[in-house]
Amino acid sequence: MEWTFPRFSTGRLAASIAKGVVLREDVFLQTKYTFRRGQDHRLPYDPKAAIPEQVEQSFASSLAHLGVERIDSYLLHGPTSSNGLTADDWAAWRAMETIHDSGRARMLGVSNFQIEQLQQLCEKARVRPRFVQNRCYAGLGWDGQVREFCRVHDVVYQGFSLLTANRSILAAKQLARIAARHQRTIPQIIFRFAIQAGMIPLTGTTDPAQMRADLDVFDFHLEPAETAWIAGAGTP
Repeated sequence: MEWTFPRFSTGRLAASIAKGVVLREDVFLQTKYTFRRGQDHRLPYDPKAAIPEQVEQSFASSLAHLGVERIDSYLLHGPTSSNGLTADDWAAWRAMETIHDSGRARMLGVSNFQIEQLQQLCEKARVRPRFVQNRCYAGLGWDGQVREFCRVHDVVYQGFSLLTANRSILAAKQLARIAARHQRTIPQIIFRFAIQAGMIPLTGTTDPAQMRADLDVFDFHLEPAETAWIAGAGTP
């Protein structure tokens, strides 16, 4: 399955649902709480507030912006440290668990987590993450350790930056030959590989034609030798 993320203006999604253009149950809404150091100028909370208050304010902002009463998946957008989980990480996760308990977020997840951090979270979380959304580098084995943990523990892995993080691989002659063999574009080959590897590939395009092209990856399969080459591309 390929998920796309069109940028809705305030109220546009709600208006589309009200007009029957789409059904709410046919739209999967996923948003994040981001700590101050990773947040851009569009700060959706009071930076002086305690972490649990920031999480609640950020979540309320997402509901208002999208014009809905419930989010399908709420993610913690990266831990505060590259090593382990801090008190602030746990404060944010406990606040997210409270939001989950209220029914306003059906599922929780994390983004930009390393394997050790994911293991720690799953060991002590009251509500375990259902999603892991990570940047996926070919040179780091396509995040193989985290993906294997997700496979074993029934967590959905979402890979992003599959194209922008792997430009050297996209330029490889072997990948061009694979694309020509299947009469597909190189991005379509990468997305197809991701699906066969057990990922949900994410694309941030807002171009309708590009969305259609990204979604056109379900009627062909890569051969084992092809997936093996892509899986090992970029690694020592």
